[in-house]
Amino acid sequence: MGASSAEQNNDEDIIMLSGYPFYLRGPDPKIIAEIADKTRAVLESSCGTQLKSVELMGSSAIDGLAGTPVCDIIAQFSPWPMTEAAKEKMAIAGYEFRGNAMHDPQDEWFWGGEGKPGHLGRVVLHTVPEGSKFVRDMKAFVEYVEAHPDAFQEYNDVKVEGAKLMLKSSEEDGRLMGYKRKKADVCNKIKAEAIEWWTKKNGDTDESQG
Repeated sequence: MGASSAEQNNDEDIIMLSGYPFYLRGPDPKIIAEIADKTRAVLESSCGTQLKSVELMGSSAIDGLAGTPVCDIIAQFSPWPMTEAAKEKMAIAGYEFRGNAMHDPQDEWFWGGEGKPGHLGRVVLHTVPEGSKFVRDMKAFVEYVEAHPDAFQEYNDVKVEGAKLMLKSSEEDGRLMGYKRKKADVCNKIKAEAIEWWTKKNGDTDESQG
């Protein structure tokens, strides 16, 4: 099933924010897994042994969570960063290098995948050094939300409420960014809880150790 077909089959579960779809019950996890597998294959063929791991992160990794359908993926590299030759191969495969991520100078990201920007099939790819603390933090977030229904519900509710509130905004072009601002505080709160929970459970370890 293609991305466009999936969106057409679930129109009642989708609202549009500045021309971008927002899935009230989350995108189909089977399709997200297929997108991740395609990205993994591109990385493996482009990067060889420099690639150490590939996994979903953020809302993309949590089945049933409301949100936009862009697939967030994180890949660990050693050595880091990705070589220029590998970046050229990634570009040919449709993954545009976007420089360093705003949150971390040791995160080079790429935009790629299939379909229209912001729609099901698209990917935001983070590439970080092996053992990055960012990987640990993202893994903690996913596992915490999956293990704590109250955290899942709190995050899901603020995302849906923010999206519906922005839908009423008269400034159509700013609806997507307005939604992201609305959810930020709750997201940061849950992330802090998740890291504390993870550390108590596993010790202060990075992803390469566990």
